[in-house]
Amino acid sequence: MLGLESSSGLSTLLSGVDNRAHLTTPIPEVPTLTVLSAGPIPPNPAELLSSETMKAWLTRWRNEFDYIVIDSPPCLSVTDAVALSVDADKVIFVARSGQTTKAALKRASEVLSHVNANVMGVVLNCLDSTSEDYYTYYNPKYGYRAYGKEPDELRKATS
Repeated sequence: MLGLESSSGLSTLLSGVDNRAHLTTPIPEVPTLTVLSAGPIPPNPAELLSSETMKAWLTRWRNEFDYIVIDSPPCLSVTDAVALSVDADKVIFVARSGQTTKAALKRASEVLSHVNANVMGVVLNCLDSTSEDYYTYYNPKYGYRAYGKEPDELRKATS
């Protein structure tokens, strides 16, 4: 989406193949955004992500940037997200509406709790706001909220 090269990036930085000077890319359309691509998939990604080298880079980046956002694969697919969550300040689950099951979210939560990850919340994407199972309400304290409809009790109460 950003048109970045993936021939180098975090994996080549952590493996010592490249240095940081030419790996980060400022995004002209968003002046406050700098991106480091993942780089090529190494044979040992979880090992690199949980290495002392990764910890040292995170420490350095915390001093250089206001926020560090690390996008990882799903934590139930590979161990990368779990390895990263150990050193992350916060973890946010991203779930796809109609595709991610409650059981998968529960299992992912359990996996991350075993490593004491600080789970901040869940982002639900691909929500169909035209669905009859979708509604909003206004709370003066929190503003508008969107939820899927509850079982028949709610439908009867709001009819």
